[in-house]
Formats: sequence, C-alpha cells, structure tokens
Amino acid sequence: MTIIDAVALSSLPAQSAASLWELSVPAWVVPASTTCGELDARFRAGRPEEDSSVVVLDSRGRRVGSVQRGRFEQAMSGPFGFGRALLARRSVTAVADVDGAALPATASLGDALAAVFERPEQRRYDDLVLRDDRQWRRLPVTSVLEAAASRMAWHASRDGLTGLANRSAFFSHLQHLVLTARSEPGARVGVVFIDLDRLKAVNDTHGHDAGDALIRSVARRLRAASRPEDLVARLGGDEFAVACRLPETSPGAAALALEAVARRHLEAVRLTDGDLAAGARSSASIGASLSGPLDEDVQVDAIVREADAAMYAAKQAGGDRVAPVQRVDPQAAPDGGLARALAAGEVVLHFQPIVSAADGRLLSAEALVRWQHPRAGLLGADRVLRAAREEGLSVELDLHVLGLALAEQARWRGRPGAPGSINVNVSTAALESPTFDEDLLGLLHRHATSPDRLRLELPETASLGTVQAAAPRLHRLARAGIALVVDDMGAGASSLRHLSAFPVQGLKIDRSFVGGMLTRDGDRAVVELLTNLGAGLGVRVTAEGVETAEQARELRRLGVDGLQGFHIARPAPAHVVFGAPTAVPTDRESSPRLS
Repeated sequence: MTIIDAVALSSLPAQSAASLWELSVPAWVVPASTTCGELDARFRAGRPEEDSSVVVLDSRGRRVGSVQRGRFEQAMSGPFGFGRALLARRSVTAVADVDGAALPATASLGDALAAVFERPEQRRYDDLVLRDDRQWRRLPVTSVLEAAASRMAWHASRDGLTGLANRSAFFSHLQHLVLTARSEPGARVGVVFIDLDRLKAVNDTHGHDAGDALIRSVARRLRAASRPEDLVARLGGDEFAVACRLPETSPGAAALALEAVARRHLEAVRLTDGDLAAGARSSASIGASLSGPLDEDVQVDAIVREADAAMYAAKQAGGDRVAPVQRVDPQAAPDGGLARALAAGEVVLHFQPIVSAADGRLLSAEALVRWQHPRAGLLGADRVLRAAREEGLSVELDLHVLGLALAEQARWRGRPGAPGSINVNVSTAALESPTFDEDLLGLLHRHATSPDRLRLELPETASLGTVQAAAPRLHRLARAGIALVVDDMGAGASSLRHLSAFPVQGLKIDRSFVGGMLTRDGDRAVVELLTNLGAGLGVRVTAEGVETAEQARELRRLGVDGLQGFHIARPAPAHVVFGAPTAVPTDRESSPRLS
C-alpha cells in the first residue's frame, strides 16, 4: 500500500490553487555523456543556488536519472577529499538517482505526493521531475507539501453540513476585519451570535435528519439575510455567528446598525420553510457586541465573548429575541477569573471515549476541560481556553489539566470498563515552554502513572518553528513512553513536514472533514488521504466528530482505527462515562448529537 492515495487527493477541488506545472521551474538538463568533473566545474562556476538538481538525458533524449546538487557536491568532496579524483572522469550517470519515469505535465497533486512518499526516506525531499512535449521541469518537494497543506486547509475552513464558514475561518476572518478596518478612521467591528432555541426538541420529536435539515435551512436563510460584506459562519451544533464591519464613526450609530443586522437575522430564523417537516422550526436567541475604535488594542476573543454572553442573556430571558448590543472596552483589565477558578477547584474534566472502529473496544478517552462557574454554570472548553489566553495562563492550565487527568486515571486503575490510556491536549504555549517536558515527567512520577498510558495531543496548527524548537523536548517525552498524537489534522495550514519533526504515534482527523465526508467529495478525499498516510506511517488514525452511524460505517470501511464523537458517547464526568464498558452504537440505536 502506498502512503498517499493519489486518486483521493486528486479529487480535491483546486479552489484556484496553482497546478504542479505552475509550481515547477525549468530544469537544467545535461547529456549522459557529461562527466562528473564537467558538471562540478559548472556548479562551481556560479550556477544559481536554485539549481538544486539536474536532469540527465541519454543519447535519445530520454531521462536516465536526476542528480541532486547537495549529494553530488558531497560525493565530489568525497572521503578524505579524494572524491573529485575518483569521480572526475566518470559519467554523471554514476551518481544519478533513478526513480522511474518523470511525472507528466498533467499530473495531480496526489500523483506528486504518491511519488514523494514511495521513495526511500533519505531521498524523500529530492526534487521531482515533470515533462511535457517540449521541456523538462523540476518541482521542489517543499512546494508539493505546502500545496497539499493549503488545499486541506481550504476545505477545513468550511462547515460540512451547511457549507458556511466554520469556527476557525470565522475567527481568522474576524481578525482580518480588525486589522484591515484600522485604516478606516472610526470604523468598528461587530459580531452577532445566534443560538437556535428548539433544535433539541426537533431532534427528539422528528429525528436527527430533520434537525440537520433545519440547520441547513437556517444557514440558507441567514446567508440570504446578511449583507454582502458580512461573513456568516456555523460555529458548531446550533450556534451561528456573523462578522460585520461597521463604517459608522459614531458609537451610537454603529450600535444601531449592528442591532439592525441582528434583528434581520432573527426574522430570518423565524421564517417558515415549507420544505421542512411540520413542527421542524425554531426561533433564536441572539446577542451582539461592538468593538471600540480600532486604533485601540481590540481583542477578537473579547468581541466574541461579549456577543456570546449577550446571547446567553437573551436565552435566559426566554429566547426568540435580540439582547442589547454590548460594547467591548479595550481598556478593561482581566479580572483574574481563571486564576481564581484554578485555585478554587472550579476547573474540572469531562471525558469522551475513543473506541476501535473495528470492534468497539475502548481504546482511550480524551480529557476535555470545563469550568464549573459559580454564577454562569458549566462553561465549555472554548470559554476556558479563551480565558487562559487572555490571562496568560495557557501553560498553567495545561499542567493543571494534565494533573487532574493523571489523578483520575490513577483512580480508574483496575476498574472494569475504564480506558487503558488517556488523551490530553496541550497548547502551543506549552510546546514553547522550556520546562514542559520536565514538568510533565514530574506529574507522571507524582501520580505514579506509567508514561505509556498517556497520549499527548499536539496542535496541528503550531508553526513549524515552534515544533522544531520543541522537538528535543518532544523526543524526550517519546523516549519516556508517552505517545505523541497530532490533533485536528488538516484544520490549519501547517506543513505535513511536521510529521518528520518528532516521533508521531497517532493522527486525529479534524471533525470538519468527518462532518462533510458523506456529502462532499473533497472532505471524503481528505479523510481517505489522512487514513492512508497514517497506515503508511504505521500510526493510529482517529476520526473526531463522528455523529451518525453512516459516518461510522464509512470510516470503518476506509480503514480508520479509532472513532470519537457523539455517536459513540457525549463528554461527561468520569463516573458517568465509565460506569460500564463502552461500545459503538449499532445502526438501530439512537445516537446523540449536539443541541
């Protein structure tokens, strides 16, 4: 089996991506009669550094191999400096690498990736060679990998059920609005946060298919009600958001304009859709927030948090309404809420099982952070992580969660139905901490937990520089027995080269692809690509966000190893989740979904 399924990746729509031919550059071609000494002289005469390889042709103009400049110069330096004396008179074919025919000009990205990963590891980053009727061209492998990552990232920005922008794309767009609107004196940015009031009732009464149809219908109506310059996104479950730029210079005028946008979307949700089942309708609770002047230090998270809080106020007031527009004060200092919560024991864990796709065996469980707020109730991971970033407590939160998870795992030891290992997420900030490896190993020792019972989920969106800087610490943790897992594969634009930076033992396919795999060829292609990649690397591949029996069945057919999502079990406290052995629901069983 090849590592990359060429057909799968070739089926991804290009979305204006450059073709392989456009990514390539003209190749330097030499006849097979050229000697190593002649080629060496031409390199040393000052050929541009970008000529990293040459194509060698036989007397009939057919390719017989490629010479990679770095290895060639190393060979010419030779053992003890005698390489030139040994090779100067020999043909360049003596040092050429032959890896089959060149790729045609029409080759797909999947074809190129297949060629890359089928090579021996020591030659994986050698230039590829393309050929049409007139010329030879070379294609840097780094360009191929970046193109693949960019294409997956484009699909990761879309919500599979509705086609709207997803959470990641929404926050990126909102950040872009803040940055670009600063050139417009007095302009402001607003967020409208929309939560459906009756989705759970529709799911319970009419079934999840009717609930999905309602979500798709609401998405179409919200998009139709939005202004051309606004972005409508589905953040997950029954939550939607709209990002707006407001040119009004007066705060009062901007607030009125944003309220008008919010009310237009409330009316859109109230509309009756004749294509839906009778009774499959909903109202909405809507909150909105408005930034201060954009020449101040406006935080995107703060704008969304205020809109979210306003939405909760509308929900608590009975729903089907728009709460008053909130204004974000950039000068407001953090209240130290999370620091207090950590000290008071308000940060708790829920767990979600990860089961074998083949037979339903419990493989592991992911620890998910929650905040048991004394006034607002149980807050989800997004709220906790936002607070950690704002208060500069990301590393402290990671270590606190790891400590809670390891302590819980110690209590499970020997309990029937408990998982053999536990998955815990860490942030980019933790990867950047110079003492993270020492801190984590200390926690394992304190809780008397074997390292091989911990699976550390690393953010796929961490920059290449961050991953490379953290590599020594990650290698140390891997040598100790901790399994390293790349989370949310495909969700960001990070390079696939991250997989070579440290010893990976697991990949998790981002839920955005799983959610759309049955209706979008591109999403299914990414799932298949990452599954085959994991198989080729010999690591466990887990699909996140499995919500239906149909998704589970297709993931099983594609060869995914592990399943995680509401179809398997909702996150819950440990005593709820692991009171009995967990198994994959059958097609006849009802499966919960977010509501």
